Amino acid sequence: MSHDASAPVWTCPKAAGELTGSDLLTLRREMGIIKSATESKVGTARAPGGQPKRALPRSGSSAILRDYGIYIMLVLITLAFSFTTKGFATINNLILILLQVSVMGILSVGMLFVILSKGIDLSVGSALAIAGMFSGLLAKLGPTPINIALALAVPLLLGLACGFLNGYLVSWGGLPPLIVTLGTMYAFRGFIVWYHVNPIYQLQPWYRVLGQEKVGPFPIPVIILLCVAGVSSLLLNRTRFGRYVYAVGGNEDAARAAGINVNLVKLCVYSISGFFCGLAGLVFTSRLGAAQSISGAGFEMVAIASVVVGGASLFGGRGTVGKTIVGALIMQIVQSGLVMLDVPSPIQQTILGFIIILAVWVDLFIQRKEGSKRSGPIQGLFTFTRPKHRKS
Repeated sequence: MSHDASAPVWTCPKAAGELTGSDLLTLRREMGIIKSATESKVGTARAPGGQPKRALPRSGSSAILRDYGIYIMLVLITLAFSFTTKGFATINNLILILLQVSVMGILSVGMLFVILSKGIDLSVGSALAIAGMFSGLLAKLGPTPINIALALAVPLLLGLACGFLNGYLVSWGGLPPLIVTLGTMYAFRGFIVWYHVNPIYQLQPWYRVLGQEKVGPFPIPVIILLCVAGVSSLLLNRTRFGRYVYAVGGNEDAARAAGINVNLVKLCVYSISGFFCGLAGLVFTSRLGAAQSISGAGFEMVAIASVVVGGASLFGGRGTVGKTIVGALIMQIVQSGLVMLDVPSPIQQTILGFIIILAVWVDLFIQRKEGSKRSGPIQGLFTFTRPKHRKS
């Protein structure tokens, strides 16, 4: 098979094949960089009969697992604890679960942005502690307008700064995300413990409203979580930046060849994660009614687990906000149910660990099953195989 002379070829490392002019055109059109009207300038992949190739539909079982498996799991787990645990299926307990999942849900949405770009952020718990501690220090001051504004704004800015530092080191520093965020996890935690090791109590009454009051029947932290989820979903699904995030996670080299500023995208996703850490620290401190330097310890693992259980790929390029929230809800339901069953804490951690392993295994199983129906290995989102053209 040969390529049209008018179709230039760009090469970049891929799982299989090379990125051709047709691939680059398709990717650029998906990103909104060029219009589809130029498609006639580059050939498209065609079948032997001359008709354009069509993507094979997913098999019924894998499609059901991919699209609805997380919701089926949520229903089954909820029913299981409802029948086996006394007092689980009550309004008060369900509201308590929603309150507990609000902070973790905010962290998980921020983690989703990072994982979609094929990164990881282990510093979210420590960044939450920094934001919460400084917010608590300001919340002890008198309720003047400037103090109220600082208590609300400073944690958001501190979280944003922590995320910006991670993003800069990963993107322009060229360091592995795992190493960068592991280092900042210890650095952030060490700093806040050194700065103010003792807990802060007696916060102003107005400050507790954010984490303890309701608007009608809905707790304010839950409303904040829904707002975060709605804005994040719009950002990922309805904007060019969202498409860039998926492209970078699906195939960074192809995204770079398409003209996307990969370093800037990475800087933005880590900054978004940090901003949500600051918001989660504000909500968590307000709900707890105290600021502690040990707040958020271990939250990073639960956030990553929520994203993975929600169906996102640790290899980037796939995941949704809605399923991430459901993943966080599943993790919290399991934790609450095990506590009500008086399961020891070490056994709880063991069970949650196996849930994470099972979620990753199911993800790989679905990908391999879908990949077996194609003529090549499993490809990530925005990863293309070499299109074949008819001989002229």
